[in-house]
Amino acid sequence: MQETTKKSWFKQFWPWFLILLPMAAVVAGISTVVIAVDNKPDLVVDDYYNTGKAINADLSLLKKAQELGITAIVVPQKDGLMISMDGLETFSSINLSLFHSTQSKRDIVVMLTADANGNYFYENEDTLTGKWTLRVEPFDKKWRLQQKVELPTSKIVL
Repeated sequence: MQETTKKSWFKQFWPWFLILLPMAAVVAGISTVVIAVDNKPDLVVDDYYNTGKAINADLSLLKKAQELGITAIVVPQKDGLMISMDGLETFSSINLSLFHSTQSKRDIVVMLTADANGNYFYENEDTLTGKWTLRVEPFDKKWRLQQKVELPTSKIVL
């Protein structure tokens, strides 16, 4: 007589194979959710009305700088940017803003003061590369200079 040995279910291949398939789907689903939460889109605007109003305010500040005859020359250097301003009565503090086109985590907003020659220096350890919106405005935000630039470049005139 032949003796049949029955293995317990957990020692068999097929139950584990059938359990593994749905578990793989669960792990893939959780991974997808984690990736989606960590990589939110940066360019989506929630309130288009207020954004439109802000654009009109930006245009009036740009026109004000043009009326006052204010210009800036931005010269990239190996360790940052040098900004020379023309048309200012006094060399007060300015705000330098660099907004990256696609990665808001790389945006930079700093306040700069002039040296004895009237030049402003922004020092950065990383090399600035890619498309940026470069903005220069005074501390009181009465005017604004702004331009889209591709860095690195030799010289930018605002």
